Amino acid sequence: MLVLILLFVVPSSKPNISCAATADDVSQRGPRSTVMGWDTINSKMPWNIVLLMGGGFALADGVQKSGLSRLIGEQLRVLDALPAWLLVLVLCLLVASLTETASNAATASIMIPILADLAEALCIHPYYLLYSATIACSFAFMLPVATPPNAIVFGYGVLKIWDMVKAGVVMNVACILILCLSINTYGYFGFGFNTFPAWAVINPSNHTCFNQ
Repeated sequence: MLVLILLFVVPSSKPNISCAATADDVSQRGPRSTVMGWDTINSKMPWNIVLLMGGGFALADGVQKSGLSRLIGEQLRVLDALPAWLLVLVLCLLVASLTETASNAATASIMIPILADLAEALCIHPYYLLYSATIACSFAFMLPVATPPNAIVFGYGVLKIWDMVKAGVVMNVACILILCLSINTYGYFGFGFNTFPAWAVINPSNHTCFNQ
């Protein structure tokens, strides 16, 4: 923000006033135009991308404050019957699909609290789900609305949505498979995902995971 403000303050050329003026400068004395002006911002700023990002953060905040995140987490408890590796695969597919219609930052803001509650309910190491979902939030390759870089590329009018979908679906599938393989091999043993830590709950003494 400070750099942006300075662009509206710093002159675009050396001022011709007072001690800053030189003898060979015959231009009209007075202030110079600044490096950046509001006309430039208004005409060249991609406001649709600003609204896309802001709307995503507003959506994430509303989901958390309304209690919808906890409700979704409770509904996801039906996945308890799945093996851990299959649970991660399903969640990665879900998150990767969601991030195609919302920004990756907004998707992470929505899903991380939900998966934290789900991990506590299923007695699974929270990082096992959160690491997978957070990385999957970056798999936004298919639609322009998924992430600002996609919107910028699509805004030039050269690519069609179907062109992005065809290339993006291949990248999505490949990235999800690599992520699930990594998180269930060296990630699983390197971070100790086979345990459920006491810090994952507010009151471990009364939690069902520690009373079984």
